This record gives sequence, structure tokens and C-alpha cells, in this order.
Amino acid sequence: MAGQRFSDDFRRFFLRGLGALVPTLLTFALMVWAYRLINDNVGFYITEGLRGLCSVIREEPSPALVNPEQDSLTYGTAINEWDNLGRRLTVEYKIIVNYEGLLQDRPDGSDASILEVARRARNDAAWKIAFAKYHFHVVGFLIAIILVYFTGFFLASFLGRASWRAVEGILKKIPVIRAVYSNIKQVTDFLLTDGTVEFSGVVAVEYPRKGVWSLGLRTGTPMRNVQRRVDGDLATVFIPSSPTPVTGYVIQVPKTDVIDLDMTIDEALRFTISGGVIKPDGESMVLETGRSGGSSA
Repeated sequence: MAGQRFSDDFRRFFLRGLGALVPTLLTFALMVWAYRLINDNVGFYITEGLRGLCSVIREEPSPALVNPEQDSLTYGTAINEWDNLGRRLTVEYKIIVNYEGLLQDRPDGSDASILEVARRARNDAAWKIAFAKYHFHVVGFLIAIILVYFTGFFLASFLGRASWRAVEGILKKIPVIRAVYSNIKQVTDFLLTDGTVEFSGVVAVEYPRKGVWSLGLRTGTPMRNVQRRVDGDLATVFIPSSPTPVTGYVIQVPKTDVIDLDMTIDEALRFTISGGVIKPDGESMVLETGRSGGSSA
């Protein structure tokens, strides 16, 4: 008996914990995924371009900002090698030390071409260390965000829309890309579009058959071709599915068959997601009153 009670309590509290943690964890995971998507595919190349520009302006970082030999051990790309002091070596450290060794072996400047290649590699490694030490990759990410913003700004213009329609027209003509692009675009348009579906109220309609009442959200005016072929005014209603109200069915029914409910959109969605368990306070009291009245009869 005690074991069964412990099992029930564990299951209840475990599911409650999952219900609290999963949405939070998924939100952070989505944010990390979006950051990596932008940073790895756009921000990384911007950062590389900035690093190349810095190396053109100045061959190596200022010694006041970066000690290439020491900082490379801390901020470099680690490898599975250690020195006599037990320090783990990095790719950048070996490049820098190799250049210093070449200078000592060739004090007269012989093999100038080899020294030049090693010097460029050394300066490039030093700039990598500088960018890692001061987190300059964040600058690349911020520039990527700005570029995405201005891309959207451009696509909102007449010229931008026309250009993008032309690009999409080309993509939709390529057999394999057409299938992949169309499906991905439907998902991204649903998730990222700034246009939202406006619901004007919560209603009840007899759906999918007479005698079965479903909760629905009134959306807007009916289709003109349908309205012209029927007598009386129609109402367009979205019937959300349970427990995922982002999917469902859109129906058009006579307004006389629609019952307006005194519920908010949030209350209706909670009712749908919970499978009818979570009801608005007013609705719960009505049910309790009706139940108690039936009992007294």
C-alpha cells in the first residue's frame, strides 16, 4: 500500500516537474539554436572578415592588449599535447613558438620566403587570440542581426518584394529544392510571420454532427463564393484540436447556429489544451449548480 502511494506520488510530482521544466528548457534550447544558426552561418564569416581587415590595418595586435605566447595558451585551440610544465598546448601557441624558433635559427634573415610565410601565420594566430580574448565574435553576431534586420527592411519594399518573388520563382522550378523549400517556407511563415490570426470571440457550434457541440473561435467573414450560394449570413469558425490548438478545422456555418460564449480566447485555449478539464470559473459554477439541482430533484 505504501509502495503504491509512493509510486503514485512520484509519478504525479515527476509529471508536474516535467510540465514546469520542459517549456522553459525548450525555450532556451530554441534560443541557443537560433543563436548558433545565425552566428555559425553569418556571424562567423563576418568575424573572419573583421579579423582579416584588422590584420591589413595592423599586422599584429598591440602588445599592450595581447601577449601572443602567453594568451595563446589560454585562448587558443587546444590540442592533445603538453609541455614540460604540464601546460596544454594550442594550435596558435605552436605557430607562434615555431615562428620565434625560425627567427633564432636564421638571424641573418636567410630563407626569407619561409620566414614571411611563418610571420603571416604568426600574425594571423595572434589576431585569433585577440578576438577570442576580447570576445569580438559577439560583434560579428550583432552585425549579422543588423544585416538580417535590413534584409527584412529591404524585402518590405516594392523592389525587395519583386526581387524575392523572382528568386522564389527560380527556387520553385528546381525539382529537389522546390519540394524542400516549399515545406520549410510553410513552417517558417507560420512561426515567424508578423501577421497574426485575429479571433473575435469564442463560440459553440454543432460539429461534426447535430447534437455534438464543439468549442470554436470566430475568425472573420466567410468566403464570398460560399455566402452568395446560401440563404442567410454565414460565420467562419476555427475549431481547434485538443491538445494542440494550433491545428484544427475551419468551418462556415449559419450565424443562427452559432452560440456566443462568455469566455476569453485564453480560457478557450486552456479548455482545449486540457481536454476540457480546465474550465472558466463561471462555467464551473454553472455545472456545479446544475449537478446539485439534479441531485436535489
